[in-house]
Amino acid sequence: MGRSGERAILLYEVFLITQEKLNSLIATACDSSAVSLVEADLFQAGRRKVLRLFIDKPEGVTISDCTKVSRSLSAALDLEPDLIEGAFTLEVSSPGLDRPLKSDADFLRNVGRRLRVTRSTGKPLTGVLKAVNPESLTLELMGNAGDLEVPRSEILSAKADVQI
Repeated sequence: MGRSGERAILLYEVFLITQEKLNSLIATACDSSAVSLVEADLFQAGRRKVLRLFIDKPEGVTISDCTKVSRSLSAALDLEPDLIEGAFTLEVSSPGLDRPLKSDADFLRNVGRRLRVTRSTGKPLTGVLKAVNPESLTLELMGNAGDLEVPRSEILSAKADVQI
């Protein structure tokens, strides 16, 4: 293997180690605040980088939860100044009510909640999410229509249905 191939492997290994360390710090900050990490994203925004975290917990996220995670992670990142190169902004928030549910973890966090599911085969369905597995969701449809198993392959979008 040439020098450029060796350098590419070394850079990739450094990236993986850095990513693992960052993931570990994020997990520790979330665990210490008793919240779950929904999503983490590090991206460039102009001259600064942005580390954006979305957190959740069964009873809902408060401003205090976001503040705890932010302060804990910020303190940990201060001890690791080379982990994120240059200036960055740390943003911590709840996923938001209109965020589409995508992963198994998203669906599992929403068992017992009312969802609005748009399928590739027809109009949207609204029902309480009863069960989740890798192949399907089970919804208790509104209006005593019973339970319906919806194949995950048919789901175009799924969101928590906010009742006002």
